[in-house]
Amino acid sequence: MNSLDTNILIYASNRAAPEHSKAFAVVATMLAHPSEWIIADQVLWEFYKALRHPKILQKPRSPAQAADHLRFLRVKSGIACCAYETPHFADVLKCLEHPRFPYQRTHDALLGITLRRHGVTTFYTRNAKDFSDAGLTKVINPID
Repeated sequence: MNSLDTNILIYASNRAAPEHSKAFAVVATMLAHPSEWIIADQVLWEFYKALRHPKILQKPRSPAQAADHLRFLRVKSGIACCAYETPHFADVLKCLEHPRFPYQRTHDALLGITLRRHGVTTFYTRNAKDFSDAGLTKVINPID
């Protein structure tokens, strides 16, 4: 199973971004083969926030436009969705309590564990190093 990070969705949505074409190719593949993909709700919430943020997009989306993007991905695209579940808490806490765990990676750790527990083996992100220890088979940076 494949998944992707918020940054890939943002680059794919922003035609002005130099990363647009490579990110758009990943999203196009996902939409062409939805049964092979799953998106975490955490990614969708981050995507909504980024779509509305004036420092991320020159022309931020309205609340309704941003919600429509989420509705399409979550409901209409055929892509499976997953979310953090309470049984994952012990795994997340074990990761967070490691003495050298950087607090800035808290959300990435939660996402990695959520995806792994839902059968994701391949993850596309611009920040591959932040997921190198997430237990996923492949972490791919399609931009660089």
